[in-house]
Amino acid sequence: MKWLITLTTGAAFLVLTLWCTPSVMAADNETYVVDVDNGSSLLIREEPSSNGKVIGKLRDGDLVTVFDEAYGWVKTYYGNQVGWVASQYLFPEQQDRNFLHTQKQTAMNKKQNASRLSNQKKSSTAGKNEQKKSQTVKPLSGYTIILDAGHGGKDPGAIGIDGTYEKDLTLHTAANVAENLEASGANIILTRDKDSYISLENRIKISNRHNTDAFISLHYNSFPLPTASGISTYYYTDGEDLDLAENIQAAISNHVDLKNNGTRQADYRVLKKNSDLSVLIELGYVSNPLELGKIQSQSYQDRVAAGISEGIQRYFIR
Repeated sequence: MKWLITLTTGAAFLVLTLWCTPSVMAADNETYVVDVDNGSSLLIREEPSSNGKVIGKLRDGDLVTVFDEAYGWVKTYYGNQVGWVASQYLFPEQQDRNFLHTQKQTAMNKKQNASRLSNQKKSSTAGKNEQKKSQTVKPLSGYTIILDAGHGGKDPGAIGIDGTYEKDLTLHTAANVAENLEASGANIILTRDKDSYISLENRIKISNRHNTDAFISLHYNSFPLPTASGISTYYYTDGEDLDLAENIQAAISNHVDLKNNGTRQADYRVLKKNSDLSVLIELGYVSNPLELGKIQSQSYQDRVAAGISEGIQRYFIR
């Protein structure tokens, strides 16, 4: 999965910038300003670590359009590889510099609400399970699932070694998962059903405005080393989010033969700002030639859909 940034410099450096750096893309309403000491640079690294290899630099005052963040770093697709920037040096262009404090407070509030939300979901689940005692009721009848096909439109996501766009794969996967879940009785809402750009904030709003039981964000991964492989499921809060992630990860791993990278905690925006039960799934590496071939097969797509559906059912029907 990749996060894209737009670097804005003075007009005098425009030609030089275009010639020296890979092209990047902007997102709507997600613009930040680089704030470093004069003469200093904000480094773009190959991985979210201060020990990561440097692949580029930003200067004080550069404008950066961010799609997402994780582990205190902003992730971007820089050229044909993933790049990471330390988020503490970025501030919203249209907001004051209390942003990071506000962001931390938002995370704290969600953690404080996690227990309450967990109890509400368990209570709701118990009531719905009573409805399912009748054999005529499908296992997920009464549940509303949001399927979020990552990226889209001007945001292609990760680009495979053969030029395949992540945005196309996630859209195809979402359609397959939707069909499987609908057959189990679930009410499905798609954040997008075509090649269109939907901001992260709008994806979150779609989830929060409905009576959502679970928000599932679908993605594919990329890494400079072509041997990187496997699937993983991310969650933000311990408790119910983690429980759902573990059920989905285990079920997918039972259906596909890709490496099981387990569940991981991350502060992806669509998870952190989501008031509903939510997870993000990375379904393989488009940068791995062997894995990409499997990912593109309908057989793999069908098995992934079956696994996700099974994992959701395991979580709710207990």
